Amino acid sequence: MDKWTIAAAVAAVVVSALGTGLIMWINMRKKYIAFAEDICESIDTILRGESVENFVLEDETLSSRVQMRLKRLSDITEAAAKKNEDQKKEVQSIVSDISHQLKTPIANITMYCDTVRQKELPEETREKCLEVLGRQVGKLEFLVQSLLKMSRLETHMISIHPERNSLRNTLYEVSESIRVKAEQKGLQIEVECPEDIYLYYDAKWTAEAIFNIVDNSVKYTAEGGKIRIHAEPMEIYTKIVIEDNGMGIAAEHVNDVCKRFFREGKANSTEGVGIGLYLTREIITKQDGYLKIQSREGAGTKVAVYILNKISEDSPTSIGGELRHEKQD
Repeated sequence: MDKWTIAAAVAAVVVSALGTGLIMWINMRKKYIAFAEDICESIDTILRGESVENFVLEDETLSSRVQMRLKRLSDITEAAAKKNEDQKKEVQSIVSDISHQLKTPIANITMYCDTVRQKELPEETREKCLEVLGRQVGKLEFLVQSLLKMSRLETHMISIHPERNSLRNTLYEVSESIRVKAEQKGLQIEVECPEDIYLYYDAKWTAEAIFNIVDNSVKYTAEGGKIRIHAEPMEIYTKIVIEDNGMGIAAEHVNDVCKRFFREGKANSTEGVGIGLYLTREIITKQDGYLKIQSREGAGTKVAVYILNKISEDSPTSIGGELRHEKQD
């Protein structure tokens, strides 16, 4: 074989290789362009806020893998945006609630201050106005303090510190705190709790949570009524029951009584702002407990507080639990 034949063969091989390489390059370029266009379209879809459900996520391709990650990024971004919007609405709701609750006592204080300024006002009327002013200022102070507690709980500025405490001591502390107010209405308070019940909970905040329930019982139970507080150990929880023979809760409102600022229409004539049970639920759920409410209008209310017998070692103050309502038969 002469050298020209060899040269021609080599040239043919080179041309063939170049042709194959060119074809491969063109194919790769087409795939790259298609891939880039798919990704750009996916990004544009996300930026437009449109659904990304049409992404191809099951194919074992580079485009599918990138789209899968883009979808995850889209889901995370969407969740963050929703959380931000929910927080914004929550802040607006709190501001609206606070404004509404402050409006009445401030208006009353303004009105009675104007009345007291009248020089020709009889002294007896002036004394009554000052008495009303004192009550309104007290209500305003109570409301502000309750709002502060509520705000601190919601923003986690108040931390719960569970320690080993005597449940009986806590319940007797609550009963003694409310006893004078109860005796003024001729109400009888009974406390039943074994001496050997020791649980891990924050004594200060748990006492306040239970106090709020008992305070409601005192408010909404007629003169001569009875309030019973008793504890019952269970396998996982210890149940603390506060029951009264007061006015009870309408069936359609049993699920609402722990909402912030909620008050039944029939309760408007009774002192209160509708924060107590809301704070109680927040305090108990922050200790992984829950509430269970049973009530029948005109036949009293029973509120059960469930506190864990043992706290979790890895998350003793995690936010958990739930609110359970049951209509009493």
